[in-house]
Parts: sequence; structure tokens; C-alpha cells
Amino acid sequence: MAKSIRTREDNGQGSARKLSDGQWECVIQSKYINPKTYKPKRFKRKGKNEQEARKNARMAMLAWEKELNYNNRDVKIDKTKTFGVYMDEYLDQVARLSITESGYYSYTKAIKNCFHPYPISRMQLHMLSKKTFEEYFDEIGKKYSKKTCSFPIQLCRRLCDNLVARSLLSENYARQVEMKKEVMDEYNAHMEEVEKNKKEIFTKEDILKFYEAYKQHIGQYSVVVVFLLETGLRASEFASLTNDCIDLDRRIITINKSRAYRYKNGNKDEGIEEYVKVPKNGKTREVYITDLCLECIKEMREQTSLYCECNVDDLLYPTFRNGKRRSNATMEVGFKSLCNKLGIDRGVQSGKNGIKGLCLHSLRHTMNSYANMSSRGNSLVTSMMLGHTREVNEKVYTHANEEILKTIQTPSKLFLEEKDKKEKIKDFDEDELKLLKVLMEKYKDYL
Repeated sequence: MAKSIRTREDNGQGSARKLSDGQWECVIQSKYINPKTYKPKRFKRKGKNEQEARKNARMAMLAWEKELNYNNRDVKIDKTKTFGVYMDEYLDQVARLSITESGYYSYTKAIKNCFHPYPISRMQLHMLSKKTFEEYFDEIGKKYSKKTCSFPIQLCRRLCDNLVARSLLSENYARQVEMKKEVMDEYNAHMEEVEKNKKEIFTKEDILKFYEAYKQHIGQYSVVVVFLLETGLRASEFASLTNDCIDLDRRIITINKSRAYRYKNGNKDEGIEEYVKVPKNGKTREVYITDLCLECIKEMREQTSLYCECNVDDLLYPTFRNGKRRSNATMEVGFKSLCNKLGIDRGVQSGKNGIKGLCLHSLRHTMNSYANMSSRGNSLVTSMMLGHTREVNEKVYTHANEEILKTIQTPSKLFLEEKDKKEKIKDFDEDELKLLKVLMEKYKDYL
């Protein structure tokens, strides 16, 4: 057997030797006493070369010392533990402390679908590199939307920060990866045409069809659609809206709760349950009740009193059969059926996550878009009503009072009033129309 080469450092880096198989081994001693032996704790690690062996031994020592100092635990570092196990521990012990129960449910669901099925979750920490994260990010980027990928990518980066701080990982490889952008090397006429014709919001004609369906009492969801177009509520906020949040005297709806999902008793093994929480962003907001919105409220209350025998939670528009909150899935089915019945194109296209088209949440985008596009549009006021916090910064401050909320141009104000004017003109006889045209021409500068 070849004689081993030994080297020793005087600065606390331990001693290293070259083994007969070509690897190097380093032994380093901690300044802290091992609680089990009452002697200085020693660490022995191998590497491909002397530098790597010293690095591995020092990291193992630092990881042990940090656990001893911060958590008062004599922990044996498990080198076989996978990145996926560390991810689950991070979610349960660190991330969960700063998020809601519904947020924790969303995080674990995203990790279950977009992280654990991939090879990176089964790798041990010493197998990780910049390349492994590049391959993982690229793989999920091809399969899922940018928004869906953001959850696991951010969690990987935050977990690696945690592991580096604990000296379990030498570098944060996840933060070293530059996200790839889709670059078109050559002109693609077909893709440009698809993007140009992609339907982002509902059109004026669509809105008028929804309005006519509401007036003719077509199905349960025509009134819901018009109500969402007037208020910009999220579907989960609408489902949890109770009558005590509606002040008809002030013409104000207070949005202070929303429906969400969480694990029963905070345990992933016990299944999920529905519960009521504060709205997204954790802030209460107020929505002005327009004339059309008031009609919708009265219509929903009337339907509820006629068809729902048990409304224990005093919901504005519960499920008639059992009085419970309407689920998003049920409402989406009812909405799509209504669109099909009215001949409204939802812009259905196939994408990374399957076939998708405009949904109930698109009504919120529609309301927001038309309110901001109108001549009297104020994006800041609209954002306050919709509950967007990003629009409000330190440089801008305003009071969300009732007078300001009244100025918001909802789709009904933009399109339905115009439609009503045209219908009134139709009621004039021929002589009256001629007189009206003369008067309008004469006084056009004052109109």
C-alpha cells in the first residue's frame, strides 16, 4: 500500500492526508466540547482533493456548531438526507411561520406538483450545482406558466439561503441561475396572429349579452356576472359576501372576508377544509353600489328567500340546495354554461396547462380595464376598490371615500347608458326625430 501524504494547517483548518485510492481526507477539531464525550468534537470528511476535503470538514463543523449555539442541539448531520426532505422541513418549520394557513396549503400543493416529481428533489446536498437548478428551472418552465413556476423557484432560492446560513450548502446555486427568456430568432406570422387575436377581456357586445340575460332572468349566474362586472369582486370574495356587509343606506359594500382552503388542524395527513379568512393582501376595502349593482343585490336576495330554505351564515347568494357558500368550481361551470347559451366566445386556447379561456376572474380584469380606459378613469381609485396594493406607494395618498368611489366608470355606465339612450331615441316618431336632430345640431356646442 502506498504511503499516505499528510499535511497540517496551523490556522484551525485541521490535518489532511491523501488516501491510497487517490481521495483526500481531512480531520478538523471544533472549539466546542462534544456533550456526549466531554472532549472537543472532531469531524472527518473526504474530498477529491485536499481543498475539497478541508472545505467539507469545515462545513460539517460549522453546521454542528451553529445548531449547538442557536438551538442547543447536538445534531448529527445526515448526509443521506435529500433536497426534497429539506424542502418539506423548510416549509413546515420556517416558511409556515410567516404565511397564512391558506398560503401554506398553496405552497405545499405547488411543491407536491411542481417539485417533488423531479430528480432534484431526490438529490443529496453534495449533488446540487448550478447546472442541476438550471435543468430543473428549464424543465418546469417548459411545462408550466411563469406564474406557476414562480412558487417552486422562489422556495428553492429561499431554502438554499437557509442551507447556506446553516453551513449545509457552500453556495446558493439556485440564485446563480439566470431565468431564460423566450427569444424569437425569426418572424413567426402564425404566432403573431394568435397573440394579436388572443381574447384578454370580454367585449362590449359580450357585456350587453350578459346584461340582456340578466334582464330576462336566464339561469342563476347571469345576475352574478353582472354583479361581478359592477363591483370587480373576486369569485371567492363574492361567495363569502354576507348581508351584514352591505349598507344600502350608504350604498357601500364592505369586503372583509374571503373563502380559502387549509389543512384540517394544520395537519397535511388529515385532508383539507374550507374556511373564511380576510381578503387577499389582508385588508378590508369598500365598493360603491351603483344603481345596477343595487338591482342585482335585490334580485339575489329575492332568489335566496324563494329557493334557499337554510341560509345559516346569512350569505347574499348561497347554494340554494344547502345554504353553503358556492364553490369556485361550481360557479365556473355555471358561468361557462351561460356563455355557451349566450354564444359568447371565451377565447378558449390550448396552452402549457391544458385548454383555457376567459373565466369568472376575467370579469374582474374586464371591469378594471374599461374603468381605466374611460375618459374619467383613475387607475389609483380603481385599484383601491379592487384591493390592489401595488398601485399605492409612499408618494401618493388619498382617501377611499364614497364620493371618489362614485366616479369609477363601470361597464354599465360606459355601455348600458349608451344603449338606453339609443332605445329612447327609437321611441320618437318621425317628426319628433327631425326636430330633435335640428335642436342637437343647433346646440351641439353646449352638449
